[in-house]
Amino acid sequence: MSKAVPVIFDGTMLWAYDVALGVLFIEAARVGAEAPTDLRPSWWPELEQDLRTHALVGSSSAVLLDGFGEDRRQVLLNCVVEAARRIEVRGGVDRAEVSTWPELEESATSFLRGAEHINAAPLVELAQALVDLAAGTLPPAPAERHWYYGTPAGQIVQGG
Repeated sequence: MSKAVPVIFDGTMLWAYDVALGVLFIEAARVGAEAPTDLRPSWWPELEQDLRTHALVGSSSAVLLDGFGEDRRQVLLNCVVEAARRIEVRGGVDRAEVSTWPELEESATSFLRGAEHINAAPLVELAQALVDLAAGTLPPAPAERHWYYGTPAGQIVQGG
């Protein structure tokens, strides 16, 4: 099974495919970094570093949205939604593009775990799930199970 990252907010959890979350977070860091300096909050560098770190550590670390203040969480989610929109416009992300990402350095060849192309739809779905999780509107998963987003097949149910 693919590696999953737990994303937790207010006692609710979903799982995110680490490759999908990493792609979204790297693109989200770029979205925020492209904002005019005078419009970026003073704490943007820390959030940008958090996004890049989570992208690189993958399933080795949970994303605890509770650990972000309301302002940071909203900026993070806005950047993630815009990142998903940009990826959707590009038709996804392929190995050739990822190989040029300086954030990945030597891990660029293994980042997609053998995939040649990551479709946009699961990334867009994951971005929306993160927004829904933070808003408290993520539908509950079936009993004893968890939602798993960002997989090549899209949203699935895990556990049980």
